[in-house]
Amino acid sequence: MDQNGKAVKERIRAVIRDRRMNLSDEVLIRCDSELSTYLEEFIRDELGRGPGDITAASYMPCRGEISTKAFCSKVLSAGGVLLMPRVEGKDMIFHKVSSLEEGFETGSYGIMEPIAELPVFDIRNADIVIVPGIAYNDEGIRLGQGGGYYDRLYEYLGGDSPDRKVLMIGVCYDFQLVSSIPVDDRDMAVDVLIDVSSESEED
Repeated sequence: MDQNGKAVKERIRAVIRDRRMNLSDEVLIRCDSELSTYLEEFIRDELGRGPGDITAASYMPCRGEISTKAFCSKVLSAGGVLLMPRVEGKDMIFHKVSSLEEGFETGSYGIMEPIAELPVFDIRNADIVIVPGIAYNDEGIRLGQGGGYYDRLYEYLGGDSPDRKVLMIGVCYDFQLVSSIPVDDRDMAVDVLIDVSSESEED
C-alpha cells in the first residue's frame, strides 16, 4: 500500500477513535444491550443455537469500543463457553474464562486480558469469533488498530477457504461503516457485520 493509502487509514482511525471516546455512558450501555440482542438473534436464526449451546470468542472493550459484555454474560450464565484473547508476541492466544470480573489483568496496549493461568483453548474449535474494528467498508473488510492480530488470526483459522469452520462476526457502531477504505491483501473481511445505531430514537 502506498503512503497515501496509509495516511487515509490513519485519518480514519483518528476520526473514529475521537468519536468513540465522546460517546456517553448511556449510549455505551444501550448499544451493549442492543448488540447482545442482535447476536442472540443471529446465532439462533443462522446457527440454530442459543447462548448456552455455543463456544464464542470475544474481547474486552477499551477506549470506547462497542461492548459485547451483555452477550458474553448471557453465554456464561447459560452454560456456554466464552473465550478471551491474550496477546503473546505477534499472536493472540485464547483462554477460557468463567467470569468477566475476575481472572483478568492489564495486558498489551492497556487492554484487559485473561491471566495466563486460565485454560488455553484452541480457537479453531470455536463457533464464532466476535471481531472489533476501527471501521468496516461495504464488503465487510476491516480496518483494525494496525497491529494485524485479527488478520493473522483470520489466516490461522483458514482465511477465505470454504473449509474454515469458525464464523467471524464484525461488530461496530453505525458511524464506523465507511464506504471507502484503502485495503490490501492482508486485510480480512468478516463473514457477518452487525452495526448498532449510536443515536437514540429521540435524537
